[in-house]
Amino acid sequence: MEVDNAPAALGSQISLNILQTIRTAQTQNGLKHGDYGRYRIYCARRLRSLYKALKFQHGKGRYQKRKLEIGMITEARWLLIPLVSAERAWAQGMEIKKDNEDRPLQHRRHHSIRRLTKASAWAAELARFAAEVCDTRSALEAEAYSAWMAGNVLLEKEVDWGRALAHFARAKKLFGELAKVGDLDSQGLCGAMVEEIEPSIRFCDYQIKRGGGAASDAADLLAGLGGGEGDGEGGARGLLQSKLAALQAEAQVQQSAATSSFEWRGQSHPVRVALHSARELAVALEASGGEGMEVDGGAEEGGGADARLAAFDRAINALAEARAAVRALAKANAAGDGGGESALEELAALEKAISGALLERTLQRGEEQVERAEARFEAANARAAAGKRGAGRQERGAKPEDLLRMHETLMHHCEELGELASSMGGRQGEALSDVAAARGAAYAAGRCYYVAHTYLAGDKRPEAAALFGRCAEGRVEEAREKLEDLPKLEAAARSALPRLSALAAKANAWRLVAAAEAAAEAAAAGEDARRGIAGIGLDTQAGGGTRYLSEGLDTWEAYGGTGSGKGARLCAVPFPLQAAPGRPIMLDTAASGVEYPSLAHRLRAKKAAAAAASQGTSTFARIFGWGTSSGGAK
Repeated sequence: MEVDNAPAALGSQISLNILQTIRTAQTQNGLKHGDYGRYRIYCARRLRSLYKALKFQHGKGRYQKRKLEIGMITEARWLLIPLVSAERAWAQGMEIKKDNEDRPLQHRRHHSIRRLTKASAWAAELARFAAEVCDTRSALEAEAYSAWMAGNVLLEKEVDWGRALAHFARAKKLFGELAKVGDLDSQGLCGAMVEEIEPSIRFCDYQIKRGGGAASDAADLLAGLGGGEGDGEGGARGLLQSKLAALQAEAQVQQSAATSSFEWRGQSHPVRVALHSARELAVALEASGGEGMEVDGGAEEGGGADARLAAFDRAINALAEARAAVRALAKANAAGDGGGESALEELAALEKAISGALLERTLQRGEEQVERAEARFEAANARAAAGKRGAGRQERGAKPEDLLRMHETLMHHCEELGELASSMGGRQGEALSDVAAARGAAYAAGRCYYVAHTYLAGDKRPEAAALFGRCAEGRVEEAREKLEDLPKLEAAARSALPRLSALAAKANAWRLVAAAEAAAEAAAAGEDARRGIAGIGLDTQAGGGTRYLSEGLDTWEAYGGTGSGKGARLCAVPFPLQAAPGRPIMLDTAASGVEYPSLAHRLRAKKAAAAAASQGTSTFARIFGWGTSSGGAK
């Protein structure tokens, strides 16, 4: 009928944010403090008001149940009827379960299971309606909600752990995909649901292993819920993938219409500033992959790698400018020119996301540089082993000191990424911290390898051999363990595993080289000492005959000669003549030895003064010789 088809066509545009509606109601009506009874009463009142507003009442006098049909759904309020009914039954079941914890009674447990089963039935009804009349996001959200409810029922019944695990795995998969699209609030709610489901999955897995079974793969669990929706497991899996693909397509359409979010590590953050250039450059880098970006046909060899490094530079600069703009906007909001605390929180989250993306791009650029420098270093070693020299500038080998500094820089960036993870907190921060620690351990292994090469180049062969051994047996193994513990989604970090295996092989080879050179050097030194000691004796005399004891105190050589006294070389007799410098005649030391003539006869002023003094002496003084000089007495 046309009447039945028209609402469905209109309903295909209906959008209902199920999680946000539920969380808001739960927070405002008791569940913030664990009061399930208050929340159940609220759901009952809300359900009555919906029945009255939608004129969906069940008779004025005697109760006459009316069934909700798809053709009746013309707006989102009709979908609230099964949603609120499911929440009311769930709240009552949880209330009974909580009361039964103090005094366990069997009939209370059965009553709680019946109410949870009713909630699961209402949730399945909601999922069926949403699949017909809602958009893709609302339909997937309703399906995830229904799977979560079904898993809760089986978890309480404790009869089919495998099917409960399958329902929880499906809900986790759907909520995880929903967390990648939408606004910040929806992303946070879906992420919280994923964290809430995770303990239930671990508990079901534990019960399965306890019963002697084996944990099933996630793909098998999702395929096992296909039922009659597809042709076996492949049909169910394909149906789920098609729904998720449709959700991604809708998200891309919305994003292309208005760029309002920035995505980093699976989370979207609202954008208050333009990030178009950074986004376009990131897409170009992802498209280029590990093969280098396309360049003009006339570019010289190596131009692809140079173009890729230039693209990294542009992307890093764009992200740095975006971060500066976000910080400026956050500063303006903090001064009272923005939208309050919510805007500040969004800007803080966006700044962390941009900083993380900036650090990851910087690490990728550093890895590109290290890869090119390592290639030149290995090529130079190969030429040196073959006895050749580089013909041009392009063949100039990299020094181990340069590679050492590059690895230290990468380790510093990993430390900054770990600090960012600590500031984020939560499961996302823990995952990022593990990634930063694993990548830092890989860079530390490379640093140890090139420190050993630095010692080897400085002729410190025993130290180099010890460092090569530490790299191969300690640093590489530690980094490999950390990288293997990362989830498979961290493909960028796990891509270092093949490089670590190659690094361990090279370190073992160079350890043998350094140990062999150290052994050869020690053997040569021992041979020199043996020869020197063998030349010491009274009956033997080392050749030469021109060196004496005073000139060879640091050598293993005998200077005493034979018993007859011949050949002794204690000192040279007669002593060899040596040139002696003459005494200077124009220096201060020479002038002090010169005796100059007296000039006393030219001092007339002194004689006149002496005569005046003698005339001024009294007669009495002259009688007794007072006042006369020794010269006058004479």
